[in-house]
Amino acid sequence: MIYSRKYFGIIVLLFFIQSAFSISQHHDYQIPIKVANDRLIDEHGNINAESIFNSDLVGLSITCDICKFGIKELESMIQTKKDDNEIMDFAVDLCTLLRIEKPEVCQGLLPLYRNETFQVLGNPLCTPEFVCGFVGLCPYNPTNFTGIVHFPKPKPPHVDPVPPAKGNPVKRILHLSDVHVDTLYVEGMNSDCGEPICCRAANGPGSGEKAAGKWGSYTCDVNMLTLNSMFEFIDNEIGDIDILFWTGDNPPHDIWMQTFETQLNASLRITNLLKQYFPKAQIFPSIGNHESLPVNSFPLPPGSSWLFDALSQDWTNWLGEEAALETLRYGGYYTLPLQEGIRVISLNMNWCNNENIWLIENVTDAADMLQWTIQVLQSAEDIGEKVYIVGHIPPGILDCIDLWSQQFYQIVNRYEDTIISLFFGHTHRDQFEVFYTNDTSYSTGQRPSAVAYVTPSVTTFQYQNPSFRIYSVDAKSGQLVETSTYHLDILDANQYDKPNWVLEYNTTVAYSMPDLLPISWDNLIDRFGRNQTLFNTYYQHVYSSSPYPQQKPCGDSCRLDTICQMKAGTHSVYKECLHTQKSNFLTKSPIELLIELIDHVYTSLKSC
Repeated sequence: MIYSRKYFGIIVLLFFIQSAFSISQHHDYQIPIKVANDRLIDEHGNINAESIFNSDLVGLSITCDICKFGIKELESMIQTKKDDNEIMDFAVDLCTLLRIEKPEVCQGLLPLYRNETFQVLGNPLCTPEFVCGFVGLCPYNPTNFTGIVHFPKPKPPHVDPVPPAKGNPVKRILHLSDVHVDTLYVEGMNSDCGEPICCRAANGPGSGEKAAGKWGSYTCDVNMLTLNSMFEFIDNEIGDIDILFWTGDNPPHDIWMQTFETQLNASLRITNLLKQYFPKAQIFPSIGNHESLPVNSFPLPPGSSWLFDALSQDWTNWLGEEAALETLRYGGYYTLPLQEGIRVISLNMNWCNNENIWLIENVTDAADMLQWTIQVLQSAEDIGEKVYIVGHIPPGILDCIDLWSQQFYQIVNRYEDTIISLFFGHTHRDQFEVFYTNDTSYSTGQRPSAVAYVTPSVTTFQYQNPSFRIYSVDAKSGQLVETSTYHLDILDANQYDKPNWVLEYNTTVAYSMPDLLPISWDNLIDRFGRNQTLFNTYYQHVYSSSPYPQQKPCGDSCRLDTICQMKAGTHSVYKECLHTQKSNFLTKSPIELLIELIDHVYTSLKSC
């Protein structure tokens, strides 16, 4: 989701839209866009302040009509049998001419999307209106889709959860996400090379602050030296890990240089490290959007079998059960029992990834994963099992197709008494999402029903201190007792040539929370809105206490955006929050707010 995804997706590659999405994931300048036909700038060139917080994504206006024109032109070229090489050459030339990336990046990345772009957009059912709706630039209403999820049984009466008794035995869950380790990282190389990823010998030496540090750089991926120091710290200082959630994204961000071999080796490298350091832990992996080739590209079954088959072999010792391996090979998802009364569901969240152009062929339930999830949760409910759900992309962010998220939201609320918690990565930030269900006994009419934890990344890319998280859970019920986030201060490590991994914070202590139930997280969000100091503490944690929050403090519009993200299990809920809460946060002039919010969105999308 990084950088100017949709801006360049339309402006640069009108004739090659999916390739543009992935190039724009890795660019260092972004102009966020707003979708559909609302306008931020009126016919006189004045900023429409009211529309700033009524839009899907704030920024400069790129209209639905421009997108439809571009797709129509590309489809016309495909249908008239224009030579594929001619279209490819045009896309590469345009990418280079507009300096979206260096020529070698354009030449390396765009051909990776050749087959899927021509195949998907060559389908006469993929009209410009449908394609542009899918990418979020036009109204999007698939035919014969109501959005209502049907469940096999009615929802039982809700029972309020009770926090575990203090002093009960606990187990420890290690959560790792977005490793993105770069084995080609070289100390002293240029960290600002103008390519999607730098700090390599090919980039040449850097000077001053632009020279890659021994232990890492905030504009590059994590190196093996730092990654190994993290595992050594966990092994020596944290001790035994009972359970490990590994939520994907293993290759570095060199997306224009990748091959099937490099992708499989990246996941195998981390697999072997986890086997080495955590031989006794129960390990539950999930698949990230960077595991595929090209990035974000997951064809509907059996199109990703090259990846799923390889991972099923690598993970056989962890998954064991043939039923789990079967669904992993089919769609990249599975379920396994964790202990008596608790199981884990690992979702392949690439079936909601709005940069996976293959989902145009089935946007509502690709690979049948949502229906499968309902079946697993219903079976669990029938026998009194509780469930952890793990995956890569959080459902409430823009990267996850909102029609999919809305269905998932209904599933979470239907089975709220079965689901213990949800765990994701992808954003590289330290975040959380609270789900809400209708409940007239609450003054707001909404009761907090579930919490999704988004763990910060192991990689430093972008502006992030390398991090991991430990969840302390009640040994019997599985309820969360504490979350403890650890990090390495990269500047400190480079200055003193020593990796000093430390506890950054314990959640209940840092935020004065009595427990980690959904109602307590909802109360915390309310306190963030009233207590600027407390919110600033949270915002520091978002970036794992890197220098960025101090260099770019979170102003009014940033604070509104951040708080609405906490309350949004779907992007439509996020938009509604922006609209209803804006008067509580906005005190600056419209132009100040626009500049501030554009800057905030630009930075918050620098990840993945």
